[in-house]
This record gives sequence, structure tokens and C-alpha cells, in this order.
Amino acid sequence: MARRISRRSHEQALMQNWGIRVGLALAFLLLAYGFASLAIDSGNFLEYAATIASLWYAVYNGIRAFRLAVFS
Repeated sequence: MARRISRRSHEQALMQNWGIRVGLALAFLLLAYGFASLAIDSGNFLEYAATIASLWYAVYNGIRAFRLAVFS
């Protein structure tokens, strides 16, 4: 029987590591904090939007890291 060839690249396989996901979640959480402090100081709506997007991505990666750590 022929061996199945993996079509996932190295970067795709690396993103399925829970440690990488935790690092991304922390990085985006720090980025959201930075954007939030800038948005409070300046009142710019674009910075508020960047804060919300960064916070959403941090939560998303945190949930994915938890699911990879527990269920894999």
C-alpha cells in the first residue's frame, strides 16, 4: 500500500502547535493593549477598530490553543 503524501506545508503544521498559538494570543493581546492606549489618548476611531480586531484575534488564538492542548 502506498504511503500517503502530506500536502500541508511546514508553516501549516507549525500553526497546529498549541505553544505557537499561545504566543500569538499573547502578542496580539499586547498589540491590543497598545492600540487601546493610543485610542484613548487620541480618540481615533481607526485605532479603536484596530484594538477590537487585535483583541478578537487574541481571543481566537487563545481558544484554539486551549482546544489543541486539551483535545490533541
